[in-house]
Amino acid sequence: MLGMHKSKQRGTGSDFYKKSSFLDEPDTSRLDLNASLTDPFEGLHVKTFRQRSKLDVQIFVDGSSSMLYADKIKHIQQLFDSIHQSVEAASDHFYGYLMTQSLSTIDSASTLQQAFSDIRPEQNRAESYIKLPQVNLPRPSLVFIISDFHWPEKQLEAMMTLLSSHLVVPVVVWSNAEYADYPLWRFVEVTDLETGKSRLVFVSRRQKNAIEQRYQQRKHYLNQQFRRFNQRPFWLTDHYDPRDMSRYFAMQ
Repeated sequence: MLGMHKSKQRGTGSDFYKKSSFLDEPDTSRLDLNASLTDPFEGLHVKTFRQRSKLDVQIFVDGSSSMLYADKIKHIQQLFDSIHQSVEAASDHFYGYLMTQSLSTIDSASTLQQAFSDIRPEQNRAESYIKLPQVNLPRPSLVFIISDFHWPEKQLEAMMTLLSSHLVVPVVVWSNAEYADYPLWRFVEVTDLETGKSRLVFVSRRQKNAIEQRYQQRKHYLNQQFRRFNQRPFWLTDHYDPRDMSRYFAMQ
């Protein structure tokens, strides 16, 4: 399908690729008269072009309970809307899904906000990732996975394996309030958003440093896991700037 993105598919496109022998690509409509008449070996040559194509862009948003923490939903909506507008501007194909206990179709940022407002912050996990094979994923697709990736190792590896045939952009959404904003020498109510249970914890400097160190270890672990699948994560912490996403793709 014609689009604005460069494709590896040869054909009657507008992007000149190279000159080829007529015997390799026998198409008289693309005959290069200048190259053919000046060839000392009297061979015939044709111009080869590459077509432009449409992209199929998929967004899978983690709808587990931990995504309700702090301002994560706000940043996810900004990112979702930014990607959606870019896809529409390029006339590409857009598919959005929210992963909770079931897989729900999401077609706009407002729909995503409504879907999040219906989530109860107890015992909710993104277990619907196992239903990805049921989704009609065109090949190849550009796939964004938006999550904090506080997942068990088996779940993370299983999803990466299911999407290994696509170009995957893992978007890791974290908040400094999770690990860096604990006040020292105070009792703090800590809530496990996966279970909804709360408890009081007295935060000492040792505990604060341990929490921050644990998150740094988790960040290193995620980078390693994504690298195994030839993926590079986009880290979104407390602020989303579309220019950061542009730089991310410029470095690919």
